[in-house]
Amino acid sequence: MSSETSRTTYRRESRRHFRKRVDAALENPRLQQALGRVLPPLAHSLGLVVLTSGNKTAVAGLTGLPGSYGVGLVLARAGLAPGASKVVDALQTAGADILDPAGRAWSWGGAEWRCLDFSATTGSPMCALLVADRSGRLLVLGDAGAEDQDDLCAMYASSLAADVVVTPPGGAVSPALLAVVRAGTLAVPSAKGDHVVPAPSGVRFDQTGANGDLSFVGGQNGLREVT
Repeated sequence: MSSETSRTTYRRESRRHFRKRVDAALENPRLQQALGRVLPPLAHSLGLVVLTSGNKTAVAGLTGLPGSYGVGLVLARAGLAPGASKVVDALQTAGADILDPAGRAWSWGGAEWRCLDFSATTGSPMCALLVADRSGRLLVLGDAGAEDQDDLCAMYASSLAADVVVTPPGGAVSPALLAVVRAGTLAVPSAKGDHVVPAPSGVRFDQTGANGDLSFVGGQNGLREVT
């Protein structure tokens, strides 16, 4: 979902449910630590895992899930790189269902989820993830670079609108995407010491490397960060 050095945990809450997002690209020990922070004590199951990228780096931490956490459903684009495909096969052997989310929309956890599928400039199948309910909208860009983001704008236009955008590692977001999405906050996956691009003017810019895990609560005015 992003670089090996990034650490991202995002939570959205409403009156009836909450959801958590943890970056699967973390090295396995750090992924286990992140899951420990956001899951209830003694919880050892994950309902949904979404792969936004098809390369091995993007799923680095998932190798440690079998035997530690049960996974109900894995959404992964067809055409994964061999290293990533092995990880997904291992999850399937451990009991997870595998589904290609390309072009799909579905309901899960009280929200509507949509895979905005596209082929990256590298040729890898990718998925920008849009999660929405009455409390707000979240757009996860995964590893989409500037050209990929421009392609997303051309393909999906105003449907990309979101309150919060989870950027690629380092926070690079194209001007075209910023204009279309009109997000109030950019949530930036980064580790302490990582290079992070300058914050665009007029948009809240928060990074995990500076602020730890980032939490957002939904309401009538969309998503806002819990400080």
